[in-house]
Amino acid sequence: MGGVFSKPKMPAPEPISQDVLDEQQRQKDELAAEKARTEQERLDEMQGLQKRKRGQRYGGRRTLLSPLRENAETGVKKTTLG
Repeated sequence: MGGVFSKPKMPAPEPISQDVLDEQQRQKDELAAEKARTEQERLDEMQGLQKRKRGQRYGGRRTLLSPLRENAETGVKKTTLG
């Protein structure tokens, strides 16, 4: 009668083969590489947006008040056509 009141025993887990372990490791490596690639793409996109905003803010200074021009303070000479 001891079997009536005792809990059933859990069967032992099946041993995991090396092939399964190798496949799991390969999948983990692929996921890590995909995550790194996605993160790099996101960073590249954000840097592109920052460059574009910076260019919009400081673009006029580069063309009109550039230190490379001789008379940057005088502006552009007005000439008539014809």
